Amino acid sequence: MAESLRMTHPAAPTRVQRQEIALSAEAPDSFENFRILVHPMFDLVRVRAEEPFFAHASITCLPDVLLSRAVGAGARFERDHRTIARSGIDDILVLTYLSGSFRCEVDGSVRMVAAEEIAFFDLTRPFNIQTDRVDNISLHVARRRLAELLPSVADIHGTVLRQGALRDMLLAQMRTCHALAPRITTAESPSFSDAMVQLVAGGLQHAKRPCGSPTAHAGLASLTDMTNFIEDQLARVDLGPDDLARAFGLSRATLYRLFEPLGGVAAYILDRRLNRALQAITAPHPAHPRLKQLAHAVGFAHPTSFSRAFKKRFGMPPHAVRALRAYPEDVQSTAWRQAMATQLARLETAQNVQAQAMTTAPAAVAIGH
Repeated sequence: MAESLRMTHPAAPTRVQRQEIALSAEAPDSFENFRILVHPMFDLVRVRAEEPFFAHASITCLPDVLLSRAVGAGARFERDHRTIARSGIDDILVLTYLSGSFRCEVDGSVRMVAAEEIAFFDLTRPFNIQTDRVDNISLHVARRRLAELLPSVADIHGTVLRQGALRDMLLAQMRTCHALAPRITTAESPSFSDAMVQLVAGGLQHAKRPCGSPTAHAGLASLTDMTNFIEDQLARVDLGPDDLARAFGLSRATLYRLFEPLGGVAAYILDRRLNRALQAITAPHPAHPRLKQLAHAVGFAHPTSFSRAFKKRFGMPPHAVRALRAYPEDVQSTAWRQAMATQLARLETAQNVQAQAMTTAPAAVAIGH
């Protein structure tokens, strides 16, 4: 006898991880909870202590990209060398305000960023942001993804894309991705990330290009190849301009001209050595190499010179950065996504406590009367 046919239903698609946060102005600890949330990235300072603080945020985790939509009271977001060393986050922040404006301080200069202009920040470098009201969409993009598409991400810190069709396209993509976030499946998420990263790279390349200058495809490609070469050769103590000139058949003059926007060849190599060391020190691994081994691994001949250069760059010596990991209240990770997971768990606990308190409050009042 033929077996009876069984009807099967396809499994429901798995959605990407999302989190909604609502901190009301009526709750007395809303500012403290928001400070906990942003702690992996910023130290938070209240702008107007006399005004109630509130914040609402929606966070969507995509591969190599974290999308955030936030509305809230005014605040100052500070990221200094200590914060950088504490977190070890190596992402690029893409930030736009949908209304209002914000003031940012980058490398000693102050600039205003108007609504719908798009700013780019390197999270391995200090900067501050202050606003009277938060109303933004932001992306946290893994550095390595942009490094695959751009000649370098070392010179983008504080870049602002103020106008143009590319600005409009990237802004529309950020809005659309936020609107579609509840529907994005894990199968679709890599395509969303790829499209976003491509647009971010295009916007950055356009913003960094002088007005009216043609795209020098060959020059850009060679610079990309050279920065990749540097990444592969960082452990070499003697890595320098001569190696690059020889490997790519360039004159010193051409080499220096290509690296001029990045601060020069030697400065760029030193910056990459120190950032790789920071990543190794703050990585969430149970065991870390000794500082002497780490110095040699990133191309320093002597641990003393490594410690001196590290302190000059990050404001504290390597052993002090490593000691920060001993404090449980400091989140340590090499990615903002890992840090967010820890902070959101803390915030969810705080919100549950807050909700229970609000539920029992009427009964307490009734008993008091």
